[in-house]
Amino acid sequence: MTPEHQRRFTAFVAAEVAVCAAALVLVLLREGSDAFAGTRLVDLLVLCILAIIAEVLAVEFADRVTVTAANLPILLAMVFLGPAPAMIVAAVAGLWACWRESSVQIAAFNAANYVFPALLGALAFQSLQTSLAIPLDRVTPQLLLGGAVAAVVYEFTNLGAAGVGVYLAYGRQPRVYWRDELGPFLRSLALLTGVGLMVAALYALAGIVAVVVLFLPLFASQYTFQLLVREKQHLGRQKRLTEQYLEMNIGLAAAMIVLLDSKDHYTARHCAAVAMYCRDMGTALGLPEAQVEALHLAGLLHDLGKVGTPDAVLGKEGRLDEVEWESIHEHPMKGAEVLSHLVAYRDVADIVQYHHERLDGSGYPLGARGGEIPESAKILAVADSYHAMTSDRPYRHAMSSFEALKVLRYNAGKTYEALYVETLAQILRDKDLAYRDGTSTDFMDEYERGRVSLRLRGAVFEAAAEAAADAADGGAPAAVTGTRSV
Repeated sequence: MTPEHQRRFTAFVAAEVAVCAAALVLVLLREGSDAFAGTRLVDLLVLCILAIIAEVLAVEFADRVTVTAANLPILLAMVFLGPAPAMIVAAVAGLWACWRESSVQIAAFNAANYVFPALLGALAFQSLQTSLAIPLDRVTPQLLLGGAVAAVVYEFTNLGAAGVGVYLAYGRQPRVYWRDELGPFLRSLALLTGVGLMVAALYALAGIVAVVVLFLPLFASQYTFQLLVREKQHLGRQKRLTEQYLEMNIGLAAAMIVLLDSKDHYTARHCAAVAMYCRDMGTALGLPEAQVEALHLAGLLHDLGKVGTPDAVLGKEGRLDEVEWESIHEHPMKGAEVLSHLVAYRDVADIVQYHHERLDGSGYPLGARGGEIPESAKILAVADSYHAMTSDRPYRHAMSSFEALKVLRYNAGKTYEALYVETLAQILRDKDLAYRDGTSTDFMDEYERGRVSLRLRGAVFEAAAEAAADAADGGAPAAVTGTRSV
């Protein structure tokens, strides 16, 4: 709120509060002691208590949208008690709701925006009561018509004043505000009119005690709705924390790959290419999106365990001796061990652990065979072997794409799954040289793809959480939307 908006809004609030106070004094002077005669004082106190309870149970479940039943006691006061009691009930509800506001001006405006519409609604009903001779001790069409008019006047006045307040406070054009608020306004009006007239009919037939009994299940439903909204908000916070946790974990794992690349410049480029091949193979095979994401991430992190492998072994130009081979054979298990500690990546850990296993049991570290090897690990094995063969290494020169595919096809059905070999071959057929040798991407590109997938997965989680909350709600009554706030 700019200083100019603050000044104009403060002046408007002061004027509205002054008008409400002056109107209350004038009404009290006009009605005198008759305003609180007989049982009306008891009814007034009961309605004030009901309004306070309704505000205590109010729920702000969207941006400045509050669900409350406080309008019902106000409507009853407008119809059965008159302008002064209606203003008092509205003032009690509005002032009790002020604890939700951090600004004194906004709190005062919202309170006044309860009181002034209640005055106009009560005066509108009084005018109709005089002209139509509406009785208050029985249910008649005239009584229901008068109650509906009071509800419409209350809601329209409330919406109009709120639009002016929003314009003065934030510079938002009233017509834009009213257009955006039209849907919630019509729902609020329908609920207030429908439920309100039912409660009014009960009041006319059975009195305030029956109304209190009716409010008990209404308050119970509002309390249930309050719990559901809190649970929904909790799920939203949990989703954000989970997303941050997942991003932090993949960031740490990626940082280790980058650290490894500082020792062996081949690793990051190799992991990026393998991740790209894995993603495209998974898509071509029609795998579920979640499985493709896990496969892509496994390709990106499959050599994570090499962080603990000595530099001399990684960069050795000659043949490795037995001890050196043992250290190489440990990297799938080490990488899987790191990932297994991260709950969200346990499926990725399994893929990484088995990516050097072979169908005939000649792989490592477990010597697993055929069906013992996860299908995603078999896909990763093909992608990993292909790029390893088409890359220059200290101990040999790179093969061509044609030569590498020839080796894979020769071993298809023996060490590699034939379906996955042919899937890669079909993908490579229409690709350029940069894709075939893995230089069309880099580690940070693939890392960002992984992060985007995590955010999308978080969005799906949030949508599922909202759907679950809505399903749990089961259409529970949302009571009546309360007076609009600035």
